[in-house]
Amino acid sequence: MSTLDQSRAEEIGRSVLERLAIQAAANRASGDQLRAELRAVLERFPGRRLTAKHVLRLLARRPLPSVRRVQELLKEIRAEARP
Repeated sequence: MSTLDQSRAEEIGRSVLERLAIQAAANRASGDQLRAELRAVLERFPGRRLTAKHVLRLLARRPLPSVRRVQELLKEIRAEARP
């Protein structure tokens, strides 16, 4: 591979990594927002162990996240709340 080809490949690689970093940041922000929404729902019903499907019915966001994703996040949130 010539120096020009290698330079172009490195430039493309950097460009791809930059786009991936931007997408990763957006995904983290979206995940943080969903966690905050789930915590808010759980705070409205203290002491009750809500199911993921129940929580989904209470979320205002559209499109709704998957049941599996809500289950995962509820598990994380509950684990954080344990002493």
